[in-house]
Amino acid sequence: MKKAGFQYIDTPEITLSGIKKIVLLGDPGCTRFSEDSRKIFGQILDQEADLFFVLGDLVFSDAEDEFRELIAFCDSRVKVPVLALRGNHDLSHYAQFLGRRSYALVLNQLVCFFLCDATGHFLPEDLNLLREELEKHKEKNFLVLMHIPPPTHVDRRGLRKEDWEKLKATLDPFRERIKHIFCGHIHGFYEYEIDGYPVTITAGGGAALLHPLLPPAKKLHHSIALSIHPDGSFSTEVIPVGAGVV
Repeated sequence: MKKAGFQYIDTPEITLSGIKKIVLLGDPGCTRFSEDSRKIFGQILDQEADLFFVLGDLVFSDAEDEFRELIAFCDSRVKVPVLALRGNHDLSHYAQFLGRRSYALVLNQLVCFFLCDATGHFLPEDLNLLREELEKHKEKNFLVLMHIPPPTHVDRRGLRKEDWEKLKATLDPFRERIKHIFCGHIHGFYEYEIDGYPVTITAGGGAALLHPLLPPAKKLHHSIALSIHPDGSFSTEVIPVGAGVV
């Protein structure tokens, strides 16, 4: 892994130590990487962190030059690694610039699993890798990171029920160790629970807040600061950016 900026992931498992704070954001560029998007994304990247996670939809039209522009913008500003997920706007060229679509990040206290659902479906090999990592790291709790969230009443853009059921079948044998699911895709902020799994939608990383969300979801440009504690527990804080709630 290179020292700072977006990482090209070419292995199913990465190990890092000493990580105490992670900043998560989603959807920085999928309504074009405009001046407003740059300001919001840039403010988020100004935060102090050990890692940044970008939960998909980096670009608008999936063009190579858009990937280059956003990656260069980010890499010129950060001093720590940035890990990404593929979003539904990133399908064609994501692998060229950022590598694998699904992989595990193993930390001292827990495992962050980046699970691709950018097409709205899960490939068997990705679910198999998730299961293998859960079986391998029996002593660790897991965070699951996806682009498209599980079904939710605040917006119809979540996963179809049958696709969520496929993931749930993989997770359920390890339910007590799945501590949270973080997603993007639906522009704004919302926390909810489905079938006993806590979910946070964080998709306020720069894209326009176009989606007509139902309450209590919020149209909010923001990031989430995730602090990892020595005992393996974690806490989160929503960090609003720009003009605040719409």
